[in-house]
Amino acid sequence: MARGEPRLREPLNLSGCFLCAALVTLGLCHWEWRLTAFVRPLHGRFLSSRRFLRNVGMFGVPMDDANKQQGGIDEDAVEVAGASLAKSVLDGNTYQFEALMSVMRSMMPSSASKATSGSRVLPEPFAVIQRHHLIWSEQDYMSGPQENLQRLQSYEAEYARRIAYSQDGFRDPKVLEGGLDLAVAYLKNYACDKADALFAAIEPYCMERGLPWDVKWLQDCATLRCKQARQKEAAVLLEEVAKRTPPHPATLNNLGTVYNMLREHDKAQEYFAAAMEVAGRDDPDKDDLWNIGIAKKNLGQYEEALPMLLKALEEWIREEPEDDVTLAKLHDTVGSCYDLMGRADEAVSQFSRARTLFGRSIGAESPLYGSACEGLTKALIHAGRYEEGFDRLEETFLNNAEKDAIHPTPLFELMGYALQDLVNPGKLEASELVRLEVPIEIAVKNMMHRGLDQDGNAGVVFERMAQVLLRCSMAEGNDAQQQAAAKRREFARYLLKRASPLCEECTKSGEADLTYISMTINMELQVLDTQDALYRKALGNSVAAARALPS
Repeated sequence: MARGEPRLREPLNLSGCFLCAALVTLGLCHWEWRLTAFVRPLHGRFLSSRRFLRNVGMFGVPMDDANKQQGGIDEDAVEVAGASLAKSVLDGNTYQFEALMSVMRSMMPSSASKATSGSRVLPEPFAVIQRHHLIWSEQDYMSGPQENLQRLQSYEAEYARRIAYSQDGFRDPKVLEGGLDLAVAYLKNYACDKADALFAAIEPYCMERGLPWDVKWLQDCATLRCKQARQKEAAVLLEEVAKRTPPHPATLNNLGTVYNMLREHDKAQEYFAAAMEVAGRDDPDKDDLWNIGIAKKNLGQYEEALPMLLKALEEWIREEPEDDVTLAKLHDTVGSCYDLMGRADEAVSQFSRARTLFGRSIGAESPLYGSACEGLTKALIHAGRYEEGFDRLEETFLNNAEKDAIHPTPLFELMGYALQDLVNPGKLEASELVRLEVPIEIAVKNMMHRGLDQDGNAGVVFERMAQVLLRCSMAEGNDAQQQAAAKRREFARYLLKRASPLCEECTKSGEADLTYISMTINMELQVLDTQDALYRKALGNSVAAARALPS
């Protein structure tokens, strides 16, 4: 369950791709589409000229029986469904939205008549991406999470209007360009689910157009895969970029970054050296120092890595002192190097600075903030500051539990720090683990929502979650404490019951030998049975004592 270093800079540098496109830049025409009645802004009115409430009641039920038929399609039904679809977006009703999308897609004309809508040929087949049009992805998003969210929502609204005025959807280069632009804006805000959905929707249209559309899609989607901890897929995408374009420093550096994440550090150094050669640099610049420094750090060459990383940080502070996010990433990397060298106090200082910079620029919900907190957690534990370390561990666990790109590995590792580095050695009382109950519940729901609860990784993580809950849920204390502990034991039992078949199947299939985990699960279930029996006995004694009290 090893994890790569999440340091892929965002977004991936695209400059080389535009140089590679052997196309003549064409001036794209101004927008001249007419807005039809079917896509008129709502503003309290129905999509047609009739009022929304006359056609859709409080529960979305049609209020009149007059049906119009056009080409075999019930026009009123389509309009009512369209209005209800808009209302489901405003209400945040995901279930209704998904159902309406399905039925409205099924009501579309057959493929035989599909050619009558939009353009019969690819609009502006030789259109290229205009970099000055990529406004949303060029924002720095360092104004705090609330303002960033508001800006994203305004861009989504602008993009929705752009699509509404186009008859060709993603085949329209303006619409496709906007999709690529918005997807990177999502990436910068770690809205990975939204980015994933948008990339999936525009992929065939980018590939249909070829250079530079396909290369930009490949590069930006590789960034997404890294944020989703799917580095192997990212490497495949970037290798495809290298096949489709001439050698360029940006492509080579990105490949080096991904192979660093995959722990193929020698290969990463080869790509970084190749990037310098292609760029014609004999001496490394601040990016080269950072990239090569990370590779050397990961290879255990700390004495070589640390001066390079410190010099990169120094140059970045001098040249771009306002770039909080990049500076925070560098402080994070330097802190990691110090910690690996056994210089825990200096690591704490660097990670604390990274946490502060991330917090004030992109907010505590960002996975980058969580990464700095995780580094700070380990450094504090190594420095013997155990209570502070657990404070940061709790914060890190919640950050990982809530994020779009949730992954079992960091959850497993964080619970390992709590059990093996803090509670088991006696540095903290087991009762402190109660603080992880709510974050664990959030993580389980998030994993289930994303389908990450069906394999051996989930089984191993669920077992460790149950172990954490069990350690702080002995049948002892007053009545309120006993009741709370019984509830946690019930949750732990549920997790173990989920984990057991997953681990057994993983062992049976030969994917991994989880026999020890299966044995541990059986022992923990026995402990739960014992503690539940003690609780029932104590509960019975309490009831008997209550009945014996004088009236």
